[in-house]
Amino acid sequence: MATVVKFGFFILLLCVISIASLDNVSARPVCNADEQVSLASEDAFFPYSGKYNGKMRGYSYDLVRAAFAAVGCKLEVTSSSYNRCMVEVAMGKLLGCFNTTNSHENRTKYILHKRPLFYGRIQVFARADHQGKFEEKSYYNSRFAVVRGYQYSFEFDSDTAIEKVEVDSDLQTLALVSVKRADYALVYDMVAQFHLTRKNNLIKERPIPIGLHAEYGLYVSFSRARGSQAQRIADILDHGLSRINVSGEYRRIENRWMKWLSSGKENDLPAPYWQDPN
Repeated sequence: MATVVKFGFFILLLCVISIASLDNVSARPVCNADEQVSLASEDAFFPYSGKYNGKMRGYSYDLVRAAFAAVGCKLEVTSSSYNRCMVEVAMGKLLGCFNTTNSHENRTKYILHKRPLFYGRIQVFARADHQGKFEEKSYYNSRFAVVRGYQYSFEFDSDTAIEKVEVDSDLQTLALVSVKRADYALVYDMVAQFHLTRKNNLIKERPIPIGLHAEYGLYVSFSRARGSQAQRIADILDHGLSRINVSGEYRRIENRWMKWLSSGKENDLPAPYWQDPN
């Protein structure tokens, strides 16, 4: 009798768990049928996002579009400079902007989703004839080329003892190192790979990576001025990213971009562009 009671209780518990799971799935945020999400993407951070041959393309550009499509959202993406994009999100003129770090400053000023779009490594690049190891003290006896407005780490950004040369793009930071107007450039590895493996008149001698500066998750920053709307869309994006991870679409997008970066662009193949298979 005791065994029967225990078995019955076990079946009842399974039913309760199943119903709760179904409720949880149905409660997950998705877009309404007529809803359109409008975001802005940084225009000079290719191959993550930016203009390529006059068209908006990028790895994170594809990930964001695929994630929102997976949860039934109509998405409009415009392009903007990083600084303008972030200022307008803070003011509430834009709902969200990507690609941004989850730094303390960004978490305070903006609403971020939980799952990063991707992880990026910021490498230290030096001239090819660089001698010796890059060490902590190297930060204090060298000139660093950086992109104006980018966040490299709280310690680096806030340390006024580190000499920084600010320019408008990653390509310009690498060019400054190439012509010996800066000792080092801090550049995300995929961005550097793109610029350093194609013909470019700005870079005379290709800088080389000599150390890791930092590794970050990159996100869409949503406007706190938009309140509950921004939080809801951030939650929807998390759900979409989860879906494309489970379905394998995330990995397929990643593989297409890795393949193109390693050989496709050298053969003048068009940059990948995710299209909804549905």
